[in-house]
Amino acid sequence: MTEPALTDLLSEIAELREKPVPASELQDSKRAIVAGFALSLENPQQVLGYYVDNWLYGLPSDYWDTYPARVMAVTAEQAQAAARKYLDPGRLHIVAVGDAAKITDILKKKGSVEVFDADGRKVGSPQ
Repeated sequence: MTEPALTDLLSEIAELREKPVPASELQDSKRAIVAGFALSLENPQQVLGYYVDNWLYGLPSDYWDTYPARVMAVTAEQAQAAARKYLDPGRLHIVAVGDAAKITDILKKKGSVEVFDADGRKVGSPQ
């Protein structure tokens, strides 16, 4: 399943970079983000987290008050520009878990491969 899954993942990334997000999908995603934000306000720990974020990152005092409106104002062009900036296939790191003997050759087709054991030690490197 590694090769088809990897092919699908890279295809989705390419599509996000090259095609504008369909209007209905963008609207649904924005509404889901805003609804999730509204629900998060019921959690005192999350509200405190937003306050800490304001302090930590020097955000304006009304940052969270205007957050829903800013999310809803995102355009398909802005979403595509973000995808092009942050979903750069040349900088992508893929983590695959499984039998290295079975998946290493598949992964090598996409770029360089490093193999680690279950304890996070690089296979073939000194312990």
